Amino acid sequence: MSIFRVRKNDNFVVMDKTALHDDRLSWKAKGIIAYMLSLPDDWTFFVEELATHASDGEDSLRTGLKELKRLGYLHRFPVKENGKIVRWETHVFETPQEELPEEVKPQQEKPEVEKPDVEFPDVENPTLLSINNTKYLSLLNNNDNVPFAEIIEYLNQKAGTSYRATSKKTKQLITARWNEGFRLDDFIRVIDNKTTEWLNNPEWSKYLRPETLFSPKFEGYLNQKAFGKGGGAIGTNSAVLTPSREELYRKAGIK
Repeated sequence: MSIFRVRKNDNFVVMDKTALHDDRLSWKAKGIIAYMLSLPDDWTFFVEELATHASDGEDSLRTGLKELKRLGYLHRFPVKENGKIVRWETHVFETPQEELPEEVKPQQEKPEVEKPDVEFPDVENPTLLSINNTKYLSLLNNNDNVPFAEIIEYLNQKAGTSYRATSKKTKQLITARWNEGFRLDDFIRVIDNKTTEWLNNPEWSKYLRPETLFSPKFEGYLNQKAFGKGGGAIGTNSAVLTPSREELYRKAGIK
């Protein structure tokens, strides 16, 4: 058997060979980490999007990511704000690490780490990358990070609809708003505001749908006042909504 190589003037990758020669890793896991390390240091990854670049699907990808995590090539941890998980951050290493080096351990109390900013500029310091031979990537694990099911369950409950939390388009919309820093409370408020305004209006009730509510107009919907039939501003009926919210928080793992 012969290997035919090309002259590498461009379109090539330089990476440490440790993972490729690690017999504990499956070919799937080796391919995943090679692909991740082939992209720029500031590249932002989503699991759902990453799965589109191979033929074996999202479930297979997640299996490979779990394998990389188990063997120390990938570390994942929650970033909290005011005691609540606001996102999950993932560090990917070219060589396996049993635990994070002190230089890259998450400093969750620092404001710059707690900002809901998916680009994470503070951990992309070139010197740090040089010292630790590390690539930092942001992986959005839908099951662990964004409460898709809880958001859609609340919408269906309030609007009498039957939307699916597994819809690709719906997940993309929710993810886009989540990456802008909005959280479960914000989604609940938008749903409350628009169901109050539109639910009993035949002309507008059809817009109580994810593609409208979670569109780029989300912030405008969030900050509007809710009005009753008489035109006066109304507040949230806590007697009705609070138990439902608490249940959503419990399911989403938010205390």
